[in-house]
Amino acid sequence: MNQRELQREETKKRIYECAFELFMEKDFSDVKVQDIAKKAGVSVGSVYYHYRSKEEIIDYGYFAFDQQLKEFYESSAPQSGINGIHALLSYQIDTCIKRTSRVIAITFKNQINSENSYLYSKDRYLYRLLVENLEAAGVRRKTPEEAANMLLCATRGCVYDWCCHQGAYDLHEMAARELEPFYEYLGI
Repeated sequence: MNQRELQREETKKRIYECAFELFMEKDFSDVKVQDIAKKAGVSVGSVYYHYRSKEEIIDYGYFAFDQQLKEFYESSAPQSGINGIHALLSYQIDTCIKRTSRVIAITFKNQINSENSYLYSKDRYLYRLLVENLEAAGVRRKTPEEAANMLLCATRGCVYDWCCHQGAYDLHEMAARELEPFYEYLGI
């Protein structure tokens, strides 16, 4: 990347981070693009250059999550197999908790209305690494790809329920309890 491309990516990331800070402070509908631009120190035109809408800013979050997950996973280097699976899903849940149930609920609402194909892409870092770890764990009864889809669907369900209850319970405990039958079924 040349200097201009690096600067463009840094601006895009700053807009994203500032938008999510605002989403944590106010209702999504109360956050205006002008508010995001002001907080990020850019023009409204710059926000629209990088994102067509506030919803697209949320969609960028999946890409940003995968970048952060990659950094985490490579720096923590958990053993492959079940330890790797636990590390990936735990990181996913930690990220949701940090974002708060209100902001994650906005993300879920956006998923329903979004044409964002990246969320379910088989090329996502989270998905690919989960498949690799399932292969290493010797998953049975399902292919590693089917097992990855099962686990991701189950974690989304846990997070969705947590959002419906406004984060009123320990998401880690609930996810561990709900995922255990899947691990047993898959023989991992």
